[in-house]
Amino acid sequence: MIPTNSSNKLIIAIIPNVFGLTGEPVNERQLIKHLCKNSKCIVFSFIRISKLLRLRKLVAEIYEEGWSENIVLIPIPLIPPTTIFTLIISLLKTPLIWVLDKFAKIRLIYVRSSTLALGVTTIKSLAKRTCVKIPAIAEDEMLRWRRIISFIYNLADRYVLSRAGAIGVPSPLLLKKLIVRRRVLQKGEIVLVPAGIDRGKIEALKEYSINHNTKDHYIIGFIGYLEWWQGVDILVKAVAKVKDLLDKPVKLLIVGDGPERKKIEALCKELNVHCDITGFVRHENALRYLSIFDVLVVPRISISSTESIIPIKIIEAWALGVPVIATAHEIFRHMNLKDREDIVFCESNLEDVAIKILTVLKNTELKKRLSEKGSSLVKNYYYDNIAQSILKVFEKNDAR
Repeated sequence: MIPTNSSNKLIIAIIPNVFGLTGEPVNERQLIKHLCKNSKCIVFSFIRISKLLRLRKLVAEIYEEGWSENIVLIPIPLIPPTTIFTLIISLLKTPLIWVLDKFAKIRLIYVRSSTLALGVTTIKSLAKRTCVKIPAIAEDEMLRWRRIISFIYNLADRYVLSRAGAIGVPSPLLLKKLIVRRRVLQKGEIVLVPAGIDRGKIEALKEYSINHNTKDHYIIGFIGYLEWWQGVDILVKAVAKVKDLLDKPVKLLIVGDGPERKKIEALCKELNVHCDITGFVRHENALRYLSIFDVLVVPRISISSTESIIPIKIIEAWALGVPVIATAHEIFRHMNLKDREDIVFCESNLEDVAIKILTVLKNTELKKRLSEKGSSLVKNYYYDNIAQSILKVFEKNDAR
């Protein structure tokens, strides 16, 4: 049943996954929380068949994070092959959304990914109220099969760019790379939808950080999905190099999980690096771990998304006052960030990452400067502001 205790217009959100513990579902849950704060909202999202037995618990956890009763979540079991299935579902949901629009006027249709947006953008009246978030050039993040399926993402991106009322991108740099790669200009408005932070969560965790920060050893940390392009193997080798050069013992804390986990565990054992890998944890717990890092290290490999998108872990580290070492990607130059003032830049190789870790951990003044500067860098990344920027695009269109 559609809730009736909010505004008169309806928001539809179509999200690949709101149930997971990785960055993507965490980002989308927090954005939906703020996007639907004052509106009725229906959220369609896939769920893996293996998680269906825990569906009730997973849904309860999402609402405990702050989703209001105005939001109705409709899970759709995910059947492989994933890409083809999402295309089919995209088309099948479109008549339902068209009917909903006739009975409850739709204010906004927010869709993450072009493949899921194909259906609604085929209908002009729905397309002009659709904001499609294109979070990355999808095939660049795939190590296998990219040549086989890249044409699907190419066609989907080209179609929604030419049809949707608005395109959401994490940064202007990604938009530029997307237009060059897809060879088509967007028809609708552009709205920035980067990874962001929840003000309430961050404020609550700052005191936790003060009370729980370690004093008897250093915690060098990484947080995120363990994929090949994250460069975590480089981090492990760097920690092995510096662990005997510091005045306190060193612990590598990896918050997350993913396909590279076994490789990383074997490497840590081989190099005698004291390392804990938490596996997937709830976002609140991930932030607690992050808040006690002495330094966050992000030695990502250069691909289109890493060059163009600032990851949520860096934004959250800034908000919590945690110093950050990261590969000197183009996005940071675009933001005019200063080395050793806002962030410490590194090359994505063992020697330089090791040098930068020693630089930060041995220089108390540098650590303090980086910690203090972080709080001023996060102002454009609050989810309430991001949600308002999306809504304003469609309010402006309605006024025309």
